[in-house]
Amino acid sequence: MTDPAQPAIRILQGADEYFPALIAAIDTAQTTVYLESYLISDDAATAAVIEALIRAQARGVAVFMLLDGFGASDKRDWIGQRLEATGIELEFYRPGVRFLAPHTWRRLHRKLVLIDERISFVGGVNLIGDRYDLKHGELNHPRLDFSAEVSALRVVRRISWTMRRLWWRVSLRNSLRGSMRSVLRHRQPEPELQRIRKAWRRVRRHLRWRASPLRLDASRKYRLFLRDNVRYRRSIENWYLQQISSASRDILIANAYFVPTLRFRRALMEAAARGVRVRLLLQGNPDQWWTQWASQALADELVAAGIEIYDYQPSFLHAKAAVIDDWLTVGSSNIDPFSLMLSLEANVMAEDPPAARDLTQRIEAAIEASRPRTVAVLRGEAGLGRRLALTIALAALRVFLAFSGGRFRLR
Repeated sequence: MTDPAQPAIRILQGADEYFPALIAAIDTAQTTVYLESYLISDDAATAAVIEALIRAQARGVAVFMLLDGFGASDKRDWIGQRLEATGIELEFYRPGVRFLAPHTWRRLHRKLVLIDERISFVGGVNLIGDRYDLKHGELNHPRLDFSAEVSALRVVRRISWTMRRLWWRVSLRNSLRGSMRSVLRHRQPEPELQRIRKAWRRVRRHLRWRASPLRLDASRKYRLFLRDNVRYRRSIENWYLQQISSASRDILIANAYFVPTLRFRRALMEAAARGVRVRLLLQGNPDQWWTQWASQALADELVAAGIEIYDYQPSFLHAKAAVIDDWLTVGSSNIDPFSLMLSLEANVMAEDPPAARDLTQRIEAAIEASRPRTVAVLRGEAGLGRRLALTIALAALRVFLAFSGGRFRLR
């Protein structure tokens, strides 16, 4: 049971706030801990989380860690060796990416944690400290990102169903990879059959699990929105569009990779036209040049429509958060083709005015340290070479999406 005095949602800024809260929750776990992440690092901040997971497993808690097979590929051997003798179950989602096989481009980009059936965490923070970057090493200033600790029953139940379902699918698939082929070709069939039986026993507990009925009084103001390629292709984008279209006061979006669709841009411009204040906090120190250029190519029309755009200067911006009137969202989904058309994503949406004010204050503090973009600045930076590069970046995104079979319209 959750503590009635505990807020249903609590905003956590960066790993500096998220990791201590996560470790405290893991240390109270009694039955299970599920964790999903796109990246993992071997920095000191992450090491403290790993130690908490090992402590939980040692006292009898079942710990399941699922990492993306591409994002965490360079740390696969390290984390495998670190957890080998601990009893923690470790799996990788779709190991390997082949350029000419678009179905392998789908990635696990979610950052979810479930503690028993009591506490969940949703956000954009990977298993990496705020002051360390996999490409750039030590950072002078912490990365800007957000997560949310959520105890609302409806969200916790949804996360439990989502994480358990994906775990048994990935675990079974990875365990059976190559086994059936060996059996059919009569290559050591008995050891492979034993491996199949062992894999089935591992996932049986997940198939047997049944959630208790959801209480009728479970609040609908807190919800988890998913994005996948089957049932929830446009769930997160449609929530944004619905809230933007109904906004009456403020739209505040902090997003690391901002390459919105045509209808998304139109919704923002229409909101600004009817008097809603629209502010976007974007990357000022890009870590992916092509998305940054594509975002800048689309910024001119937004600024001209009265939308305020700010480039975050102190460090890298990795946030995927927004406040629209009294609604907020925190999660893993960028507003770009990869998140909206290819990746597995998860965002929590909540109508919670205190939490919305908290998130607003945090984003506005970041805006104070950012550079505003104006039409004059945009035109001053856009020489012939730069305009050509921006055009190429947009064209490359269109070719990529056409090749992947997506229907994401940039124009």
